[in-house]
Amino acid sequence: MGKMIASDRNVVDDRAMRISTFASIMGCLAAFVNAGCGSSSGGTCSNTAACGGDVVGTWTITSSCVSASSSMSNSSCPSATSSGSNLTIRGTVTYNADGTYSTNATIGGSITVYLPPSCLTTNGVTVTCDQLNQEFASNPTAGITFTCSGSSGCSCVETIAAEASSATGTYTTTSAGVVTTTDADGSISQSDYCVKGTTMTQSPHAGSTMMGTAESGTITLTKN
Repeated sequence: MGKMIASDRNVVDDRAMRISTFASIMGCLAAFVNAGCGSSSGGTCSNTAACGGDVVGTWTITSSCVSASSSMSNSSCPSATSSGSNLTIRGTVTYNADGTYSTNATIGGSITVYLPPSCLTTNGVTVTCDQLNQEFASNPTAGITFTCSGSSGCSCVETIAAEASSATGTYTTTSAGVVTTTDADGSISQSDYCVKGTTMTQSPHAGSTMMGTAESGTITLTKN
């Protein structure tokens, strides 16, 4: 009886450690979605130079190429990296003459995250890519799917469904072509912008984010 109890306890302890490992990995993957963990292997989208211009009016986002930020460290998996992290933004932005603005957009796309072997082991318990897929399937995250594969570490593709996003607030512009927006909740972001005729491009200003989501890239808007 004593051996059976000890065996049962080992099974429970192993399961608890495996759950802890899953939780650690999920924390890292979630961090990539919400801003990133580990380090980036380089985005594929380039910024566009600022030139200024008149932003007043309603603009429709006609194209976008943005790369999710992955420069923030996450203690659960500091060596994880992302690559080919591309997000698509669609919707409208209105800049009013009184210095207020509003946005209505959808954001979606995919991020490929590589988890090295060191990220797959916690307290001596290692999980496989197949086990990660099973865990993701049994505990789905709304709007996000994960598919992992690999033999040495796991390459996980996070697909983010188009998610609606809206914001209102105030804005200011400079003659050099920097637009600063302050959302109703107080969050501030800056973008380099360039208006030529009825076309405007926006890219994250150095050291800031674009729409709270991207670190590099360009969105192109057409005036309605």
